[in-house]
Amino acid sequence: MAISIKESLSVGFSDFWSRKLRSFIVILGIVLGTLSIVVVTSIINGINKQTLAWMEERGGLAKISVYRNREYQEYPNLQRYFDLKEFNFLRSQIPEAKFISPTLRSYKQFSYKKKVYYAPIFGVNEDYTGIEEWNVAEGRFINNYDLNKVNDVIVIGSKVKEVLFGNKKAIGELITVFGRRLEVIGIMDYRYMKSSNNLMNDNALAYLNRFAFIPLTTFINKGTGEDKIHSIKIKAQDAESAPALGVKIENILLNMRKGKPVFVVESAAEEAKSMEKNGKVFQLVFTLISAISLFIGAIVVSNIMLATIKERTREIGIRIALGARRRDIFVQFLVQTILVSLIGGLLGLVMGVSILDITSKYLGIELIANLNTILMAVFSSAFVGLLAGIIPAIIASRLDPITALRVD
Repeated sequence: MAISIKESLSVGFSDFWSRKLRSFIVILGIVLGTLSIVVVTSIINGINKQTLAWMEERGGLAKISVYRNREYQEYPNLQRYFDLKEFNFLRSQIPEAKFISPTLRSYKQFSYKKKVYYAPIFGVNEDYTGIEEWNVAEGRFINNYDLNKVNDVIVIGSKVKEVLFGNKKAIGELITVFGRRLEVIGIMDYRYMKSSNNLMNDNALAYLNRFAFIPLTTFINKGTGEDKIHSIKIKAQDAESAPALGVKIENILLNMRKGKPVFVVESAAEEAKSMEKNGKVFQLVFTLISAISLFIGAIVVSNIMLATIKERTREIGIRIALGARRRDIFVQFLVQTILVSLIGGLLGLVMGVSILDITSKYLGIELIANLNTILMAVFSSAFVGLLAGIIPAIIASRLDPITALRVD
C-alpha cells in the first residue's frame, strides 16, 4: 500500500493541529530565524539604495574627488596643495575628463544692509555645476569671463538668499564678503533629499543650500590671497570610465609629488562597488547569525520528530504490515518535517515583512524586501526542514514491523 504525497500532507496537517503546543515549539526557531533573515537583508538593501541615491544627488557615479591625504605624514616639505599652475597642468593631462573644477573653501560672514549670515564660500570655475549636476534657479553661474576678469560676483544658495533677502529680489544686489562688495549674479536651485535622521533635519542636503560661490581667481586674488587649492572635483564621461580615469589621475599626482601619496583620489564608482561588496559581506555575516537560529530550530524539529516516531511506532508497523514500502514511510515523515518548517518559514516571512514599516520608522531608512529576500527566506526554511527530517525519516523507514507491532 503506497502512501501518496497528498496523504502524507494530510497526516502532517492533522498531526500539526492535534499537537499545537509541540508544533509551536517546533516552528518558533524557524520563525525567528526566517524573520531575522528578512529584516537584516531588507536593512542592508535599504542602506545600499539610500547611499547610492545620495551619490547620485551629489554628482553621480562618474564623479572623482582629489583631496589632501591627511593620513600621510612623511616628507612634510612636499607641497600638500595645488597652485593654479599645477591645476592647469593636470587639466591638460586629462582631456578625456568631461568637467574639472578646483575647490577653495572658507567660512565667512555675509553682510547685506543690517543682515548678517555666516556660511561656507567656495572658489570654483565654470565646470562646478556640471560636476555636481546642480543648476541655478535664477540668474547665472560663474563663467570663464568672470574668471579671466577676476570679477566681484557671487552665486548664493537658497538659504543664504532666504536669510539675507527674504522674498525680495537678490539678483543685482551687493553682498559684502572678504571686506569686498560682490554682486549677486545667481541663486542656486533648492536641494532636497529625505534624511535618514529625522531627529536632526528631514533634508539630508540642507547644508548645500547654505553654500555660496565666487570665481576661483577672485577667491585667490581678492579673498584669501593664497594660491592654495586643497581639493579638485572631476567628472568622467560616464561611470564606466571613471575608475580608469581615477587611476590615471593618481599616477599623474604621484609623479608631481615624487611618488609620494600626498593626495587621495576617490572615484564614486569605485566607492559604490566597495559599498556593494561590503554590503554583501555584512549580509553574509548577519545571514549566518540568523542561520544559527534556523539550525537550532532544525535540532528542535529533528528531536520532536524522533519523539513523534516513538509515539507512532505501532502505527508505522501497521502501515508496513499492510503493504506500505519503507520508501513511502521515509517520504511521509520527510514531507511532514518540511511542511512544518515551511509553515514556520512562511510565518517568519509574513511577520518580517509586516514589521518592516515599524523598523523603517525607527531606523529612519527605507527597508526593501525584494524577491531575492523572499526566496532566501522560503528556501532557507525548506532546507532546514529537509536537513532536520532526513535522520528521523530514515529511522522511521527502517523500523522492524514485528517489533513495532508489539509496542503498546
